[in-house]
Amino acid sequence: MSDYRRRANRTLGLLAIAILLAYIVPYGLMRDYAAWQGAFLFWTLFGVVSIGLIFRLVAGWRS
Repeated sequence: MSDYRRRANRTLGLLAIAILLAYIVPYGLMRDYAAWQGAFLFWTLFGVVSIGLIFRLVAGWRS
């Protein structure tokens, strides 16, 4: 298996975990948290992490 393929599989795994956390954290852990700042911080961090993982995934693509 090539180095890019291993890195892509690892990145996709991390992205899948991030997507699962995007469901579990707001609807589970933050369910009883009334302030909007926590949700804003979570979604901001989730967006930055997701963009970074997707950038890492497509950085090795060749045309």
